[in-house]
Parts: sequence; C-alpha cells; structure tokens
Amino acid sequence: MRIGLDAREAFRSNPRGIGLYARHLMREFGELCPEHEFLLYHEREAPADMPPVPANMKPMLTQIRGGRHHLWERMLMPWRLRRDDVALYHGTYNTLPPNWPVWRSPPMIVSLHDVIVTWWDDDLDDPYVRYARRVTQRVVREAAAILTVSEWSKQDIIKRFGADPSKIEVFYNGVHPDFLIGPRDGAAAAAAARHADGRPYLFAIGSPLVRKNTGAMLDAIGAVHRRRPLEHLVLISGLSEPQRAPFRERAARAGIADLVRFLPYLDRRELIAVYAGADLTVYPSHVEGWGIPVVESLVLGTPVVTSNTSGMLEAGGDHATFFDPADMDSMVEQIAAAVDHLDDFDAIRDAARQRARGFTWEKAARATLETYEKVVAATS
Repeated sequence: MRIGLDAREAFRSNPRGIGLYARHLMREFGELCPEHEFLLYHEREAPADMPPVPANMKPMLTQIRGGRHHLWERMLMPWRLRRDDVALYHGTYNTLPPNWPVWRSPPMIVSLHDVIVTWWDDDLDDPYVRYARRVTQRVVREAAAILTVSEWSKQDIIKRFGADPSKIEVFYNGVHPDFLIGPRDGAAAAAAARHADGRPYLFAIGSPLVRKNTGAMLDAIGAVHRRRPLEHLVLISGLSEPQRAPFRERAARAGIADLVRFLPYLDRRELIAVYAGADLTVYPSHVEGWGIPVVESLVLGTPVVTSNTSGMLEAGGDHATFFDPADMDSMVEQIAAAVDHLDDFDAIRDAARQRARGFTWEKAARATLETYEKVVAATS
C-alpha cells in the first residue's frame, strides 16, 4: 500500500504530544511493514532533532501561502492525496481533509486522541482549537475508522458526536523504548544533584492550560506544607520562561516559593533520569484522553498521584493514587498520604512496572496497521 500520513507535528522541533506520537508510528512502521510505502506530509523543513526517516517513508514538504492550518488541510491536501494516488490517508492530528464531492478521495482514518478541545473552554484563542470545534463533527462522520487512546475517550466521542461505536478502535499510547531501558547507572542521582541539590523531590509536568491544573497543584502542595514542613522540593517541567511568572506568584502565595523549581526543556534521557530520581510524580490534570506521564513514571518505578477522572484512571490502573482534581481537600489529602507513605509503593512497584511495560508503541503501531488493512480491504 501507499499510505499518506499527516506528519506535520513530527516535523516540529522538540515535539510534544501528537508530534511524538507521529514519530513513534514512523519508527515502528519502518520495522513492522517495510513493504508499505508512506508519504509523510509536512509543512516545515526537517528540524535538527528529527530522527532518521525509515527507508519506506518519503517526506513530502507540502506548503500553501500563508501557512494557515485550515487552508493546508481543507484546500491543499484533498488535491495532493488524489494526485499522489494514496490507498489510504491517516490524519494523526485529530482532523481530516474534507471529502470534496468534485473528486475522489481515498479512504481516510483519523487519530482522534480525544475531543476535549470541543467542549472544555480552555485556550479558545488558539486557531487550532477553533478549527477543531468547527470540523470534528464532519471528521467523525467522514472517517472510515477512528483511532482513539482509551475507552473513556471512545465513550466521550460517542456521547458528544454520535459516532458509530463499531468504527472506533482503541489503542493505548506506549512509552518510548528508552523508558523500557531505564536510566543509565547513576543518572537519577546526577539529575537530583543538578536540579535539586541532591535533595528529595516531587516531579510534575506543568502547563499554562487551566485544565492541566498546575496552579491548583501548587495550592494543594502548599496546604500539605503548612500541615508539616515538606522535606521535598517540587520540580516542574514543561513551562517556558515567559509562562512561569504566574506560577511563581502562585507558589509564593501558597508559601512554597523556596521549594518550587522550574526546569528547562528536558530531552528524553534527562526526563527519564528526573522521573527515576523523584520520590513521587504528581499529575493533576482535570481531563485527559490517556495519561502518558502516569505510565512513564510507573514504568520507571516512581509512584504517581493523579486525577480520578477520564483516561488517567485507565493509565494508572491499580497502581496509582487518585484524587478529585476539582476538590482541593481531596488533592491535599491524597498528596499528603502519598508523601507520608512512600514506602507503601514498594509492595506493588514490580507489578506497576510490569503493567506499564505492556504499553508499547509496537502494540500501538500493530493495532494501527490492522486498522489500515481492514479499511482498505473494505473499500477495495
């Protein structure tokens, strides 16, 4: 087969989320199905951190004047897919080109990781969020198959958009193979020395988005600290320097300004070391389709306290501690309990690691490939 793949986010520098997802698929497809040809549609030149492109993949720099997201997808891609004669197109970025009646489109599948942006009023100034709100109903209707990341997300898509359950396939996001290898000898202690002066610390991946709940997490940790002084620092990654000011102020109001440290961008090896060196990971998001940081932490043997909502429950299973992210008392109680009883995790650490190791990108890619083959067979 010749398969078109939306690789826009994979061709970003220091990608997150969907960009990493697309890179993982590319790597795995290079090993799993060298007989298939993949056309990687992207808008930017390859960044310096772009991994080698597998031999069965061809980057397709595809640009339109102005670079507007909706023009690239709505106007340019329907023509390119027809011209390039792909057997199937996979939209990895929650959206799809429209199926214009004036010319034949190939069957299309979409990775609809979640539909949170269509109903959670957060980041409404973002052009992508506005675009997704306009087109998701069409995408659900026109997609030959929908891939999503959890049973919770599947049910949310069905509930909000009336999707046919039979065309939704659940795949679980994996962890990078480097997480399965773990930190190099001494890397966790070295990371603690670099970022925390060798002191014990809690780790969190922050975000300026309200639904990620970083501010409330700082309030909750401050309340824990007022109960009895914390020995732990709080290391927070994921926030650029311009985004940190309101969280510094929030930490100061919570009485923990001297405990909170914001980390620079962490490459994967450093991220693994920081997770492994932490006594506890805190992931307080209100809602997520899945919960990759939960699995990443557990696979490295670090306990997690996270939200009892949406995909985080599936990600943590029986091996995480849960709180209600909308209830400050719940957050305070569960974070305090997790910190006070860190040794309790010893009894389930091996089981937690083993379960987390089962979430691999090879499995995700195999499930995706099976969907490709099923859709093409059904439309041939």
